[in-house]
Amino acid sequence: MGYREAIAKVIVETLAFTKPFIHFDRLVELGLVDVTNNGGSWRPTFEKNYRFTVLYTNKRKPKHKNTTFEDETKFENVESSFVHLKKPENTEVLGLFIWGRNMSPEPRTIPNWIRERVCYKGVRCLICDEDRDIECDHVDDDYPNIPPEQLQVSDFQALCQSCNKKKREACKRGIKYYRDIRDPGKSVIRLLFGLPSDFKFPLLAEERFSNVRFYRNPQLVREMHINHLRRIVYCK
Repeated sequence: MGYREAIAKVIVETLAFTKPFIHFDRLVELGLVDVTNNGGSWRPTFEKNYRFTVLYTNKRKPKHKNTTFEDETKFENVESSFVHLKKPENTEVLGLFIWGRNMSPEPRTIPNWIRERVCYKGVRCLICDEDRDIECDHVDDDYPNIPPEQLQVSDFQALCQSCNKKKREACKRGIKYYRDIRDPGKSVIRLLFGLPSDFKFPLLAEERFSNVRFYRNPQLVREMHINHLRRIVYCK
């Protein structure tokens, strides 16, 4: 099915994306998915052209693709309303939330040898320490198109899908840094420092960040937060 025919069907079915959910069985009826392509039947039509979320019939985590922060917020508000729908046969996909067309530029290719060095087996997210859905992320979102042979491993970092998404949204919104402790979990930090459960974490002064950009150097930012907290706790 061509792109124009597919987009016409999607717009009509979702009422111009105002009712974004389409059940998998309905996607089959519309000819928008390939039922013979087990597990990835939505990819040929939706992978590059749309912002969408895949909702599964099992406990598998929903998969966001090309989505914005606003799309994911909408999904969190309506997800529970759809999990009890009839499960399609021969697929784990319950349906898709199609939020709109994908207007983002084509992703910049990362050589496989760099992905293997950055996202090696057992690597964890530099931000939240998650070990699932790890992605190879460009440290600098504003970097120019560099020839593959000039790229270096230090240009990339391992982030989970969730933190990578937050980083992209922060870049779009012009947020240059984060002033609150986000990693590791605050409960762990409370335990390490012997802090009460109602302890309020202090914010770092904006001027302390200087040229440290949002998520650009998670390890450095983590050290800044911990050292700041250590000074406050031990000086009391």
